[in-house]
Amino acid sequence: MKVNIFNETDYDINLKYYRYFLYFSSKTAGIKGDVNLVFCDDEYIKKLNNDFRNKDKATDVLTFPMGDAEEGGDIVISYEWVKTRYSEEKINKTILKLIIHSVLHLIGIHHNYTRKSLMKNNEKMKELYSKVIMVIKENRDKKRL
Repeated sequence: MKVNIFNETDYDINLKYYRYFLYFSSKTAGIKGDVNLVFCDDEYIKKLNNDFRNKDKATDVLTFPMGDAEEGGDIVISYEWVKTRYSEEKINKTILKLIIHSVLHLIGIHHNYTRKSLMKNNEKMKELYSKVIMVIKENRDKKRL
């Protein structure tokens, strides 16, 4: 598994931080294929949303699985969308949540927009996030020894 991150914006984004988190999120979720994360602006994600989902509006994140569950795929996050809606203190955590959300899509866990489905998805996000944080801490502990 390989993780690639691209910044297609004018924003100064800590790509190393997000690559690290995406790597451990993908690994923890059992993804075997490559995962690409692209940070873009609202205009770019709006075009993708229109082309692939027939929705003529910007959104926070789009996920494009490569094929079957666990084969990897592409994640596109509009950094502009996040930055204009959240305070500076919440941007990093919001992006981490979007990565977790997308990783779930990459392993075949989807939702619709009913209250029940969104609540179930939110629980799965919390579960995966907790596992990822635990794996990251274990990895750091091993490096210290």
